[in-house]
Amino acid sequence: MSDRDTLFSAPIASLGDWTFDERVAEVFPDMIQRSVPGYSNIISMIGMLAERFVQPGTQVYDLGCSLGAATLSVRRNVHHEGCRIIAVDNSPGDG
Repeated sequence: MSDRDTLFSAPIASLGDWTFDERVAEVFPDMIQRSVPGYSNIISMIGMLAERFVQPGTQVYDLGCSLGAATLSVRRNVHHEGCRIIAVDNSPGDG
């Protein structure tokens, strides 16, 4: 369960570059649900499209996977032998 997003509820003295850091990661599920209309439907549709179009023995790439919601949706819907799902994100992290 994520925390409620209150990162930008207070005034900011000066704007800098936005970064996906640990503070954002902690509240990201709440942030994206409130910021992107139909986000849950989009994630579900990604899984349905993957089920329809992904072929056995192929690779699926989720580039810019963030916390992996779309990756998980693909995984839950694709059941082919030998299909690999590769999730890549360039946000800095500890691991």
